[in-house]
Amino acid sequence: MGNRSTAIAILFFLVTIFLVPAAYAGAADWLNPAKHASGGEDLEKAKGDYMLNCSMCHGENGDGKGDLADSLSVPPRNHTDATYMSSKTDEDLFNAISGGGASVGKAEDMPPHSTILSKKQIHGLVKYLRHLCNCQYKKK
Repeated sequence: MGNRSTAIAILFFLVTIFLVPAAYAGAADWLNPAKHASGGEDLEKAKGDYMLNCSMCHGENGDGKGDLADSLSVPPRNHTDATYMSSKTDEDLFNAISGGGASVGKAEDMPPHSTILSKKQIHGLVKYLRHLCNCQYKKK
């Protein structure tokens, strides 16, 4: 199991470093401070973070059908599933992104992102996930 986790971490690192930036080279406007002068968790910036850090597994549309989805031990979460996503608080989503799947009792394939993303960026991703599912947390 340790070898599989190491292999997945290496694969994630290589994809993030080499493939994703090349695929999104034309999307440099996400990094243009003039376009994002408003501060806060700008949805376009969060979308850029999602594309760079999440889409390879969860898919560009958040449907769980990313390029690496078939190589994972558990299918990635479908972030467009409003029923499931509405059952999770923003804090639940933040913790899963920050600490990785294992930290919230989910798949170990999802690495922790707290070492590569700031808290502000993770909050932005939570906001973007709510945009993808077109939903909010609903108490039962």
